[in-house]
Amino acid sequence: MTHFSGGCLCGAVRYVGKGKPELTFYCHCVDCQKESGGAFSVEIYLERNVVTIEGDTVEYDVEGETGNRVTREFCAVCGCPLFLVSDGYPEHICIKAGSLDDASWLTPEMHIYTASKLPWLQINDGLPQFEGDMEE
Repeated sequence: MTHFSGGCLCGAVRYVGKGKPELTFYCHCVDCQKESGGAFSVEIYLERNVVTIEGDTVEYDVEGETGNRVTREFCAVCGCPLFLVSDGYPEHICIKAGSLDDASWLTPEMHIYTASKLPWLQINDGLPQFEGDMEE
């Protein structure tokens, strides 16, 4: 997929992306669990300059497990989680796959932060697993 679009639950924030994501992954960190209200988040990782965003978002900053500032962006109206940016990768953005208009073309490539994986979740898909970030 070289063009994709998505947005929040209420439609106040919309985005369009051009280009193929560099990575698509499952993130099992505690923050993604809390943000998603589930066992993990599925994210697409790509260069920031290929994504155009319209609408108002609010930001929430935390110090990530690697010590970098992590900024999560949510719709200012409905609170839907949309984006994540890390100071460790400032030229990239993660888009929450659940916010895509059509996520059927995605193929996750790995699991990250499996050290935080919920104990009742079984990973049997044969994908690479990293206890921390994708570089660890």
